[in-house]
Amino acid sequence: MTSSGQATDAVLRVLFVCTGNTCRSPMAETLFRQLVTRKLDCNDWELRERGIDVFSAGIAAGESDPAAREAVQIMQEVGLNLSQHLSQQITPLMLDESTIVFTMTERHRLVLTDLCPDLSDKIHLLNRTGDDIADPIGGTRDDYRYCAQQISENLQVWIDELFRKDK
Repeated sequence: MTSSGQATDAVLRVLFVCTGNTCRSPMAETLFRQLVTRKLDCNDWELRERGIDVFSAGIAAGESDPAAREAVQIMQEVGLNLSQHLSQQITPLMLDESTIVFTMTERHRLVLTDLCPDLSDKIHLLNRTGDDIADPIGGTRDDYRYCAQQISENLQVWIDELFRKDK
């Protein structure tokens, strides 16, 4: 998928979903790219060449809103750039064309499985313990930093599973 949700020839299409697509899901998208490039020992731009497409959307997102200032700042702290991110609303087509969908909360997961019940097997809560990734919107930079840390730790577990050598 492209950032606009158009299909590509990707083998693995990963979609991250939160509420407004300005904090959690764009941070997850960016962190996922970083962690996967490290795992595969490649550059970000090579992900598409390897059949991996990563994007994010929100269940109540405005169209083309920028990432939250604090999210941009926290990603800059770890060498990532969110300054060009623009929010987008989730669509059934995005869900359908995704290989795997990660939600930040159980409520997000339920909204999506209600929207597309036949796709529920590929819609997962990011946190494997079943806890929600709390929304840092309106919080401090430390709230955003903690959110990014939670996302990163949970992504590492999923990435280890998705890119297991014995698959």
